[in-house]
This record gives sequence, C-alpha cells and structure tokens, in this order.
Amino acid sequence: MTQDQFYFCSYRILELREKLQATYDVRKKAQVTESALADEQQVDFDSLKQFVENKTNADKNTAEAQALIKELAAQEAKIRAFVPVSLYSTKIEATQPGRPPLQVVVDPQSITIGEVTNNRLL
Repeated sequence: MTQDQFYFCSYRILELREKLQATYDVRKKAQVTESALADEQQVDFDSLKQFVENKTNADKNTAEAQALIKELAAQEAKIRAFVPVSLYSTKIEATQPGRPPLQVVVDPQSITIGEVTNNRLL
C-alpha cells in the first residue's frame, strides 16, 4: 500500500462514517414522523401519502446504509491488512500534499481517525 492509498483509505473511512451518520439521522426523523402518524385516530390522504413516501425513502435509506457499511468494512480491512499488529494502538500520521494530515490509531476492535491541526487531533 502506498502513502496515497493509506491516506485515501483513512480519509474515505471518515467520509463513510459521516454518511452513515446522516443516513441514521434521516431514518430517525422518518420514524418520528411515522410514529406520530400512527398515533392519530384519523388521517387524511396527504398524511397517508406522506406515510408511503417515508416508507419508500426509508427503504432507499436502508439500502444506501447497507452499501456504505459494506464499503466501510472493505476500507477498514485494507487498513488492518496493512498495519502490523505490533503497531496497534500506535498513532500513525497519514499525509498527502495539499490535504490536512490524519492521525490513525488501529486497535483490535476499532480504527480511530481524526484530522490533525496544529499538532492536535480534531
């Protein structure tokens, strides 16, 4: 793995984690709306239409989340395959010209990645 590939994998993991969080936020919002509609004794056509749209969007959201999880697992596997176990829990700085440096810490159960500014992890 080259330095560019290591940086790309690390940066992509950060992006995927953010996108996954966004899909969870969308799903939570849809569930709140759905729950509120379900509590009503009577609903109008627009409410019913909204319920169906929420269901369709939730299905798309779930599919998107599953694809993101699959890609995230693949990117994390690349990092784990490259970093020797003897360097687990060691801070590794990933750099690429023109981009902020990243600090990567691989542990047996997690990979922590953050941007470094002024020698501080964000």
